[in-house]
Amino acid sequence: MLAGSLVGSGAASAAPMWPVPEPWPSTAVPQETLAGIPAGSEYVALGDSYSAGYGLSDLTRLPTSACGQSAQDYPHRIAARFGLALKDVTCGGATSADITSGFQFKGVPPQIRSLSEQTRLVTLTIGGNDADLFGTAASCLAISAKGPVFSGRDAPSCRSTLVSDGVDQLGAKIQSRVALGIADTLAAVKAAAPNAQIVFLGYPAIFPDADHTPKGGCFRSALDLGTLTGSFPTNSYPFTNTDVRYLHGVQEDLNEVSKTAARAAGVRFVDVFSSTQAHSACATKKPYVSGVSLDGTANLRRIDLQPGALHPNMRGVAYLTKRVAAATRDLAG
Repeated sequence: MLAGSLVGSGAASAAPMWPVPEPWPSTAVPQETLAGIPAGSEYVALGDSYSAGYGLSDLTRLPTSACGQSAQDYPHRIAARFGLALKDVTCGGATSADITSGFQFKGVPPQIRSLSEQTRLVTLTIGGNDADLFGTAASCLAISAKGPVFSGRDAPSCRSTLVSDGVDQLGAKIQSRVALGIADTLAAVKAAAPNAQIVFLGYPAIFPDADHTPKGGCFRSALDLGTLTGSFPTNSYPFTNTDVRYLHGVQEDLNEVSKTAARAAGVRFVDVFSSTQAHSACATKKPYVSGVSLDGTANLRRIDLQPGALHPNMRGVAYLTKRVAAATRDLAG
């Protein structure tokens, strides 16, 4: 995750190996102009599926089809709003290492290589895959509000397998390795794009706090009678009451270490976790994050999450765009 050798070697300014996405199509003048970032300036979007618009339509197939990047993502919307020349290298599943030093897919070099002295704006969302937040959530799907979880050998909850003798394995990982990865990433981005304004966007609430959890809990089953024929409910929320509380705490830890890393790096952090508690995937009215929709076989030998599960929906992406635009406007006038 350390990026000193990458930046020092000059690799950060190397030309990308993949086709650079075109700016969001627009035939009109930009909605707004920024004094500090003129129209036509280079804007590079980095990050994971929450930046890439995973699960939305209008796939760009860039930097590779496996990334699930959508032309509906917030980077394309920001580019259109301010008339910026966008290089969108966001990719579902990306970690901090995939930004600074790793080849996430064959032919797809580290995202940081898209940055240069010409870059004037950088946005990123990162850290969730470092913490394995989404992989953990996918393994926490439960039969009922009291459990057990599908994949835990009849474990009553994910928390019961991740917290032992008062030690939270996921929390400890976030406080150490994840925090270091985020800090290294922000330092590397600043070095690779010395003339850019940087906006580091956090994650919206997937799991709500107590004040925004219904009295009866959030549970909405991912299984019904139709499942016997291979049909699954849509927009479910199959998490135990225990795991909703636990995974909310995990998200809170990730948000805090991200905020701390940004402050130390002198980078603008946009906290959307606190402001979206009423719009988590638990919410049944105006959620910003999609619930869980499954796909699989009737005998349940194979069950997969449909693309976009537990990721921002169109309403959520619009909100993220609004918050990023406000931060960009504040930084660049």
